[in-house]
Amino acid sequence: MVTILFGAGASFGSGSCTPYNPPLGNDLFHKLNEQGGNFSKLNEEVKSQFIDYGFEAGMASIEDDSRNITPMQKEMACYLSKFSVKNDNAYTRLFNRLRSELSKMTIVTLNYDLLIEQALSHHGLHIDYNATGQGVSLLKPHGSSNFLPQLPAGFNVSGNVFKGCGSYFEGLETKAVESHDEIIKWTKDLRNSDLSPVLALYQKGKRIVVNNELINNIQKKYVEAISNSNLIFVIGVKYVEHDNHIWDCISSCKGKVVIVDPYPSDTMKWAETNSLQNIEVMESGFEDIVLKIASDIKKHMRSI
Repeated sequence: MVTILFGAGASFGSGSCTPYNPPLGNDLFHKLNEQGGNFSKLNEEVKSQFIDYGFEAGMASIEDDSRNITPMQKEMACYLSKFSVKNDNAYTRLFNRLRSELSKMTIVTLNYDLLIEQALSHHGLHIDYNATGQGVSLLKPHGSSNFLPQLPAGFNVSGNVFKGCGSYFEGLETKAVESHDEIIKWTKDLRNSDLSPVLALYQKGKRIVVNNELINNIQKKYVEAISNSNLIFVIGVKYVEHDNHIWDCISSCKGKVVIVDPYPSDTMKWAETNSLQNIEVMESGFEDIVLKIASDIKKHMRSI
């Protein structure tokens, strides 16, 4: 089996997007701050944490209170779902080349954006977020902007405050919607005032505050996919030491791992530290090497 793991560098480096490419983590706070919403209203001390030490440090400095966390998660989902691919985007071109192979592959993305979904839908391909064999397997182990929890009919939870607790809500039905407009509409619905889309907090630990068990199950399927793959492409994923849920299974896998990254030094240090011998590095951005990636995957799948 073949698994492709995409990170922020893939979407940023995928070329042709509207209105522009989703930003890397280092620039995400600046873009959110420009939106004039909750991030722009943070005090200067907290803003300096984002600016000086990165997004994860900034989020960790915010008081653990649902009145802070929930609106910021909504704002992030609305922002990151607004991007859309054009016909010559790297995702679109890659999946076009691999149409015959996708049913035997697992696609994984750590991103909250919907570029992969759009590229697959562009080719009329059905998306299976649970990897049950009902379409192209797309796992999102950090959640997604379009994973929207649904309250039962007649049920209302508005006005609750959660402080210092791991998860706010568990066991709600989650609907994966298709469009930015649907996400905007959901966030503005007063019935959802205490809810946020099912996506990890962008901080150490990647905590899930809504439907944590759903993401735990997706992460288990991710580990299974990596363990069962004999070829793994890691495209635009920055090595983060404390993201053990992503990297531990890669370091112990038996398959060949191909790193696609124009700046792979951190990932190479990780490979050297773990004495990995099954690593190949393509020191390039995603857009520039998409045809090579597709060719290598096709060649590999013909050989097995």
